[in-house]
Amino acid sequence: MSEAAPVPTKGPTAASVSPAAVVPGPLRTEALGLLSQPTVAPEAAWRRFGPEVVPVLAALAEDTSVPDAQRMRAVTALARVESPEAGQTLQAMLEDPHRPSDVRSQAAAALSQRLGFEAVKTLQARLVDRDLRLREAVAQALGRLGGQRVREVLEERLPLEDIPQVREALQQGLTLAEP
Repeated sequence: MSEAAPVPTKGPTAASVSPAAVVPGPLRTEALGLLSQPTVAPEAAWRRFGPEVVPVLAALAEDTSVPDAQRMRAVTALARVESPEAGQTLQAMLEDPHRPSDVRSQAAAALSQRLGFEAVKTLQARLVDRDLRLREAVAQALGRLGGQRVREVLEERLPLEDIPQVREALQQGLTLAEP
């Protein structure tokens, strides 16, 4: 099984673009239309936008004028965009302690969906994050991936975790990871 290391980038990525830097336009309007549906639109719907939608989705995820459900669907939609920048953006969202907890938590789930086992190393590093909600989300995202390596990661962290709600999430992750 492979574990992905962070990919070096040249120049600014979608993750480094501030929400204010994205000018409202037709792409934003179309993306909002898809995000207003009760479930995340299928991969084919996002594919037609191409990589240009990545900074738009990243900006929408942090735009507090957008309803919370749409913001979270924007993060999840990044996992469905066929572009290396989408994965880099999700990783940056996950790792940035200044981003909202709900965005980081959703990014953990989306990154695991996008990268599968390649996300294990990145997610494992967040099991010691200061954000309790994020640690819970990461434990569950890892558990949904399953596999022996995930079990080892969760079992290794469990005795070191002092916070009951995070310990419970680690236990749930182990249950999900059962073969």
